Amino acid sequence: MADSGRGVFAERGLSQDDPLGLSSLRNPLWCAEGDEPPIPELRSGLARTIEAEIIPRLMMAHRAADTARAKEPAVVPILITDKDVADFSEMIVRAPLSAARAHLDGLRERGVSAEAVITDILSASARHLGVLWEQDRCSFVDVTVGLSRLQQLLRVYGPAFEAEPVPQGSGRRVLLAVMPGEQHTFGLAVVEEFFRRAGWHVQSEFLPSKPILLEHVRTEWFDVVGLSASGEVASSGISSVVQSLREQTLNRDLHIVLGGNLFREDPSLAVTLGADFGANDAAEAVRSVDRLFERKKISC
Repeated sequence: MADSGRGVFAERGLSQDDPLGLSSLRNPLWCAEGDEPPIPELRSGLARTIEAEIIPRLMMAHRAADTARAKEPAVVPILITDKDVADFSEMIVRAPLSAARAHLDGLRERGVSAEAVITDILSASARHLGVLWEQDRCSFVDVTVGLSRLQQLLRVYGPAFEAEPVPQGSGRRVLLAVMPGEQHTFGLAVVEEFFRRAGWHVQSEFLPSKPILLEHVRTEWFDVVGLSASGEVASSGISSVVQSLREQTLNRDLHIVLGGNLFREDPSLAVTLGADFGANDAAEAVRSVDRLFERKKISC
């Protein structure tokens, strides 16, 4: 019988304890553990692809938040948990794509925004598959199928963001990059989206070297440089990059902000490393930078 486009998963009820309706998936430990370990070169190559290509594309697809909400006046917020993400990742690999679409459509009808679908479900599932791959808990085929289907779903739900008007920007330019030597790029993609939605002109470097960063600030005008660090690079190395940026920048009034996991608990650490300030998330980074320029405007 032809696929109806809904799939068997669409017929299950959604409970408060199981908002994605995935509790009946069998074999929760779905990645085979007895497979031969993948070739190290393949594993590291795919991990880099997930970080540098797939996840940034997922995040860069949208341009503004979808503000649609369910019509009911008292809708209980749907919280997406780590288990929900793990179960959805299994669905992406094991069930028909129509089943995943049916679930996401159902969540949208219940008030889940397109932004939440992309960031909390699709992007989170891509990261989850990457972790399973690095831990040798998934095969190459599993990850390839999963990422391919996530990209197909992105093409379905991404236009909800494109339909929103882009804010009028101030013409300011920001250079965003991960700290040279670091590999984690997902957080940077999130920050990029927040700056774009705030109207900034954004240039991003997801896997830069120090000479590349210095060449950018020597030859192009940037009002702000934002660097993301997860802790893979020593504090002395971060301080050295910040100092070099200040010495070689075309804009002598350049502002530098540091963010990422390293500064999540203590943003003030960024100041000790030579930055203007630190931010523990993307929204705070944009708010802090905008306040900084508003104060400068008033003082003039």
